[in-house]
Amino acid sequence: MGIIQRFSTQFKEILHDSELLLILAKRDISVRYKQTYLGISWAIVRPVLTMLVFLFAFKNVAKIQDLSGYPIQLVIFSGILFWNLFSTTFQSVSNSILTNGNLISKVYFPRLIICLSSTAVSLVDFFVGLIVYLILTFALGHSISIHIIFLPIALILTLLSSLGFGILFASFSVKYRDLLQLIPLVVQYGFFVTPIVYTSQSLIDSKWFIYYSIINPLAGLVEFFRFGLIVDYRLFNINILLISIGSTLFIFLLSLFVFHRREDSFVDHL
Repeated sequence: MGIIQRFSTQFKEILHDSELLLILAKRDISVRYKQTYLGISWAIVRPVLTMLVFLFAFKNVAKIQDLSGYPIQLVIFSGILFWNLFSTTFQSVSNSILTNGNLISKVYFPRLIICLSSTAVSLVDFFVGLIVYLILTFALGHSISIHIIFLPIALILTLLSSLGFGILFASFSVKYRDLLQLIPLVVQYGFFVTPIVYTSQSLIDSKWFIYYSIINPLAGLVEFFRFGLIVDYRLFNINILLISIGSTLFIFLLSLFVFHRREDSFVDHL
């Protein structure tokens, strides 16, 4: 009951300081694209270039023309859209406490606000990228899946997952700066061990896939994400999704508990 009360109190404090949350979010968005010629257009350039690189590699090097029978462009772009949302949020949240060290040491406010505001940039990038995905879908002569109504759920789950991992790293990296060196490695290797530019078709029949899904909740989330975007996408498995949801909620709640236990010591190490 004590833990629930603490979470409830913290949630009320965040709601009370929601204006600060919006201010920090706007600041992060402004800083992200400040003094850049392309500005928010980078949210289009990055995923499109990444997709083109993998299309070249698959079609000209590996001679792969489709992925499990689904349009290769849509499979790759939807995966990249998902991964950019996760990785950008994860990295921003992981570094958020250290980046805002001066603010933390001067005035009291719920420290979790800093982590939450760090999702603003990745959300803007995501919605811009989603528009590009829709344009690409129609340009290829395909329609939008009716299951797009589930996309907000997939979006929330992805944010909870990235927030959970990010808050954990943020909680410990204030004191243990070596953890900051692991963040790029997690993003780099996670991209390839998660079905981002390929589907889980080749993994589903493996005996170890169930354990893989528990360790890597993103595997189930990315296929749920594609289920909401690609018409007749059948690689989505409700049982795997439930495992991913369970792992995601566990990581997120654990991160809140750890953050609450360590936030009082942040000032001592900043």
